[in-house]
Amino acid sequence: MAVRKKFSGFHPKAPFSLQGPSTPELLFKSKPCVCPRNSQAVHVREFDPSSQSLAGSVLLAHPGMRDPNFNSSIVFLSMHNAEDGAFGVALNQPSGRRLNEMMPDRDLGQLSMVPVYIGGPVGADQILLAAFRWNEDVGMWNWRHDITIESAESIIEEEGTVLRVFAGYSGWSKGQLERELSQKTWIVHDPDQSLLDPDLQPGLWKQLVSSHGPVMRFLTDTPENLGLN
Repeated sequence: MAVRKKFSGFHPKAPFSLQGPSTPELLFKSKPCVCPRNSQAVHVREFDPSSQSLAGSVLLAHPGMRDPNFNSSIVFLSMHNAEDGAFGVALNQPSGRRLNEMMPDRDLGQLSMVPVYIGGPVGADQILLAAFRWNEDVGMWNWRHDITIESAESIIEEEGTVLRVFAGYSGWSKGQLERELSQKTWIVHDPDQSLLDPDLQPGLWKQLVSSHGPVMRFLTDTPENLGLN
């Protein structure tokens, strides 16, 4: 079982603390992340820590993972390098709450009813706003995470842009993700357009993991507690 450590790379300025001041700050000041082209042939990708960055990829929790923070999770990996570690957000873990419930003292306008997802176990008292846009021509996701409440109000009206709100994020310190990959804790998957479709998300993890071959398909159908059978 992987042990979650507080993320020590890409130190974020706390974006919207649920316990602190309400003045929004940027989580990162960086250019949008452009994700790689989606491949028609799905393969389990082997990671070469000496040369390969997985930024823009998707991490699927292995069916055998027992960490409750990431069980059956689909994590969009925004940043990753060998020196600083990795940063991402879980896409399929709804909190069951709306943004106005998390930030009752803010005037949120049309953002009030936007659902909040659990982005990960780090910074769980912080709210992160992110904008996703699928580029149909090249099969890529464009991803922005420098979103404030004010800018989100205009972004939410942009056709083709998906605004997601996360409580917390997923972070790995230097070398931590590489160790977990070597232990087969995660399956690396190319992103596709279905990732943010709320209607598909209840069964999406199983569908994506099953696409990696009959063994993975079998494991997704295996009860967590075999003693129940």
